[in-house]
Amino acid sequence: MSRSPWRSISVAIALALTVIAASTLVATADADYTGFDPDPTGDAYLDQHFSTDGLANGAILSSRSVRILPPLAVTSDFDAWQVWFKSTAADGKSIAAITTIMKPKTWNGRVVGNNYAIDSIGLQCNPSYQLTHSLSIEAPDITRQLLGQGYAVVITDYQGPKMAYAHGPTQAREVLDGIRAALQFPAAGLAGSPLAMIGYSGGAIATVWAAQLQPTYAPELRMLGAAAGGTPADLSLLRKTMDGRPPASVLYLMAALGVARVTPGALDLLNETGVRTAREGKNLCSDAAVLGVAPVPLRSLTKVDPYQAEVTQRIYRETKAGGLTPTMPIYLWHGVFDVWVPAAGAQALQQQWQSAGAEVSLSLLPCDHITCAFTPGAIDRIDQWMGIA
Repeated sequence: MSRSPWRSISVAIALALTVIAASTLVATADADYTGFDPDPTGDAYLDQHFSTDGLANGAILSSRSVRILPPLAVTSDFDAWQVWFKSTAADGKSIAAITTIMKPKTWNGRVVGNNYAIDSIGLQCNPSYQLTHSLSIEAPDITRQLLGQGYAVVITDYQGPKMAYAHGPTQAREVLDGIRAALQFPAAGLAGSPLAMIGYSGGAIATVWAAQLQPTYAPELRMLGAAAGGTPADLSLLRKTMDGRPPASVLYLMAALGVARVTPGALDLLNETGVRTAREGKNLCSDAAVLGVAPVPLRSLTKVDPYQAEVTQRIYRETKAGGLTPTMPIYLWHGVFDVWVPAAGAQALQQQWQSAGAEVSLSLLPCDHITCAFTPGAIDRIDQWMGIA
């Protein structure tokens, strides 16, 4: 989907500084983190707040019919709604989240959760806003392909109110509760449908975490499989390939801030300049045209070596996929020429899950991180799971 362009190199560097927050020190008792939270979108519906205590996960809070903007609206014929629902943050707190449901006029009776790679830290970067406020250019155009084959598509804003980019434990719950809400939403008529999920890169984090959490968190969901490509299964592997290395360095910095926002004490690592710039860059969306402007290593932006902090190791442990075992079939694909996200992470994940009894296949393909996103194997696998192929 389209991304808001960055206004200056200084803002991108501001983001870089915020990222340092991903490693962390002990928080002070009176620390105020609100200044690092993303600002509202400006859409009154998307900026709502709800009381969710006592409600079941996936309970519907509000809904509206929406008009999706071109080009998707031109290439596909479907009805669309946005639904607020109750979910649970990784720390157990009750939260509200929103999902966008698209149902083709000729529906095949099946539902796919498309965990699109949001890869951003501003609320305006979420699919709910992008689909209804800008020309929604999805690359690759997974949603268009799924709608064209008759699938209903559920796209959830899975990064939470703090936009916790790269934080799998946060994202998994919202993905699963978004699907729950979609199935319960009367106007869509999706109740009882067979389900599958797909996600690439940042969206693969959400997908593999949702897949492994589903048996205990949402066992009632009829999940036939999940496909994840270019998966950053182990964030510790990205230090050598992305930290301070353009053009991926900015994404690394944004992911670090996303993780830091939901990790107690993480933001305390910022120095004075980092604090100021983190607040200036707190609403940034990723934009491919400027990914090379901030080759700033974390160490140059922190009070101490971030990789020596104990909390950094805790972050790595808490965000590493594989600690739980999925019961649905899993299809992983990864580029052998991926210089940003090492294939070793996906290989280790496959081995760990298989040793625990999961059904997991991994295709290593002759492509890099960008081009591998466009390979057709994942949708082919979904068609097989759904009984269409």
